[in-house]
Amino acid sequence: MPFSPTTKDSSALSSDETQLTYRVFEPPSGFVLTAIARNKLLICICAIALAVIGAAYAYSRPKTFSAAATVQVGQVNPNSPGFYSYVESAAALAGAFSRAISAEPVLDTIQQKLKISPADANARLSAESIPLSPVFRVFAEGHTEAEAMQLANVAANAVVAYESQTNSANPEASSLLSEYSRASIAVEHAVGKLTELETSLHGHRSSPTATALVADKAAVSTAEAKLKAIDAAYTAAVTSQAPRTGLLSLLAGATSASNARNSKIEEFGFVGLLAGIIIGCALAVARQQRRRRRLLAHVEDQVDEPAQV
Repeated sequence: MPFSPTTKDSSALSSDETQLTYRVFEPPSGFVLTAIARNKLLICICAIALAVIGAAYAYSRPKTFSAAATVQVGQVNPNSPGFYSYVESAAALAGAFSRAISAEPVLDTIQQKLKISPADANARLSAESIPLSPVFRVFAEGHTEAEAMQLANVAANAVVAYESQTNSANPEASSLLSEYSRASIAVEHAVGKLTELETSLHGHRSSPTATALVADKAAVSTAEAKLKAIDAAYTAAVTSQAPRTGLLSLLAGATSASNARNSKIEEFGFVGLLAGIIIGCALAVARQQRRRRRLLAHVEDQVDEPAQV
C-alpha cells in the first residue's frame, strides 16, 4: 500500500514507531541473524527433537554384527633375499584377489554350505586390502555374532579355493591333451599301414609297392615326431601351472564380531541434530518474516490514519 504524503501531524512519530520502522527495514543479513537470536528456544527444540528421533530410529533397527577374516597372498619369509620385492608384488595381488569375493563360484559355495542366496551373500560381504601388505580382509555381516563369523570364515575359504583352482588351470593343457590323443591315433594308423605294406612287399624293392613303403615310413617318422613335440608341450604346460596350495592362505579366521548399533545411534543422532538445527533456523526465519509483515502493516496503519482525518 503506497504511503500518503506526510503532514505535520503524521511526521510526529513516537520513538517506538521509529524503532519499529528501523526493524522492518533492517538489512537481510541482520534479519536472519536477528531471527535466529530471537528464536533460540525454537531452534533448540527442533534440534533436540530430531536428534532423539534419529537415535530412536537407529536403536529400533535390527542388530547387525560384523566379523572379519584375514587372507594372505603367498608365504611370507622375512629372511628371503627377495622379501621386499615380494611384499610389493603381493600387495598388488591382494587388491586383485580381494575382488573375487563377489565371484559366482564363491557365492555358490556359500549357498551350498550356509543356504544363503548369492544376492543376499553379495550384499553382506565385502573385502578390502591392507595397504603395503600382502593380505586382505573379508568382512561379513550377520544378525547374530555366530552368523557373522561363520559367513566371514566360509567366504574367506571359498576365495582361497577359488583362486587356487583358477590359477592352477592352464587353458593350453586340455587342448594339448586332445592333440596328443589325435597324434597317437595317427601314429598307430601309420604304423599299421606300414606293417601291412611290409607284409605284402616280399622283397620287391624296385616295384611301386616299395615306393609306397618308403612314403609310409616317412609318414610314420613324421607322426612320431609330431607326437613327441606335443608330448613335450603338454608336459611343459602341466609343469608350469601354479601350485594348488600356497597361492592364498587363511591367515586369521574370524573369532569375534562387533555390533555397530552404538555407532549407528551416534551417527543418526548427529544427523538428526544437524537437520533439526537447519529446520529450526528455517522456522525461525519464517516466524520472523511473519512478525516483520505485521510490523510493516502496523507502521502503514500509523502513517495512513492522520491522512484520512
